[in-house]
Amino acid sequence: MNRHIVVVGAAAAGLAVTEQLRRLGYDGDLSLVGAENHPPYDRPPLSKRFLAGELSAEQLRLAAPEALDRLALSMYRGRRAVAADLDSRTVTLDDGTVLTYTDLVVATGVTPRGLTGTGPSDGDGQPGDVGRPGRVGTLKTLDDARALAEQLGPGRRVVIAGGGFLGTETAWTALALGCEVTLVNRAATPLAVLGSHVGSLAGERLCAAGATLLNGRTVRAVHQRDGLPDAGRPTVLLSDGTRLPADVVLGAIGSEPATDWLDPTGLDLSDGVRCDAGGRAAPGVYACGDVASWYHPRHGGHLRLEHRMQAGEQARVVAANLLGGTEVLDSVPFFWTDQGPHKIVVHGLIAPGAEFMPLEVDPDRDRFTGVYRLDGRPVAVLAWNSPREALRLRRELLIDPRSAGAPTPAMPAMPAMPATPATPATPATPATPATPATPATGIPAPQ
Repeated sequence: MNRHIVVVGAAAAGLAVTEQLRRLGYDGDLSLVGAENHPPYDRPPLSKRFLAGELSAEQLRLAAPEALDRLALSMYRGRRAVAADLDSRTVTLDDGTVLTYTDLVVATGVTPRGLTGTGPSDGDGQPGDVGRPGRVGTLKTLDDARALAEQLGPGRRVVIAGGGFLGTETAWTALALGCEVTLVNRAATPLAVLGSHVGSLAGERLCAAGATLLNGRTVRAVHQRDGLPDAGRPTVLLSDGTRLPADVVLGAIGSEPATDWLDPTGLDLSDGVRCDAGGRAAPGVYACGDVASWYHPRHGGHLRLEHRMQAGEQARVVAANLLGGTEVLDSVPFFWTDQGPHKIVVHGLIAPGAEFMPLEVDPDRDRFTGVYRLDGRPVAVLAWNSPREALRLRRELLIDPRSAGAPTPAMPAMPAMPATPATPATPATPATPATPATPATGIPAPQ
């Protein structure tokens, strides 16, 4: 049969594979399958500028209509892959369509992790509490963002479960829209993957902007109240018994690789689709983006990184290798997150047990940089409101091999923090080694 490359997943990674294949001269059959009924679009702005009404859906598009036309794709928009057979080399879609491929690229990303215990509640004897589950929103897709945007506005009570990147970014946007925001966070600080020093500062700034931060707690149940005066509005029950009346509840407690449709294939799906350093999971099968766990020579193991820039780099390598290349990805990963007016940039991998050491501190301009060290060796660098300095530290400490044995600098004064308003936020704790948000190798996605 003629060569036919099928890419399942039409977000940033999947689209980038098709673009790079055409750029490298591939002129054979090429199909792109996307579960959403939208042209490929950029997800990171969903929790920020799109939710705030500053960007339109058209401005999120990753490619103009004429650019998509030039790719000469067979586009399956609004179709979801439900099965794959690696022996017969077929992919079955949810409408019964069967695509025969010579090469398959899996780029299906991740799906939001659902809150446990959000079903019916016995009410614990409280008047008006009955066994009707309350609605918990998610923020993964364009449709999710549109639905959430319609619910936000001045005075609206928003409860967000999850203190990671998505939860905190959304909290900042909701505050800017005039909402009353409560963030429920399992860990001792928000952004726990960045360690206690940066996490505590992020929490201080969020509280200073008007949010209520409830650390060390989880959501036990969400239910609708049928009795007056709050008929139809959800009540959020926390692990410590606290009850939070709400108008909007958002779950932002992480995600899972979208691999259910691959379960019977025999692929290693222990943490996404397990691949070699070139993105190959099996003969004729590649994976890239959030769903893919690649072997990283630099770190000596497999990593699944939910980073926007990583998706693009992996797509470039996969496209080259589909056309006979032997490329591997061994670059230093990086990501950023916009926390309201604050931009945090990280280069490298914050390994379990790594200690954060501040380097350059400029309280007047609210900037600082720091390095994460493991056994004295730099493994990652971070910059708060100073992205250019992050690039410099990346070159000096992570790319230059002479830096591997660099001595640990003396710790300067910590960045100045504003006084914390009267909120139930958990107070800052002494610096502790940074730990990842989950024991899996998947690194949560900044938005």
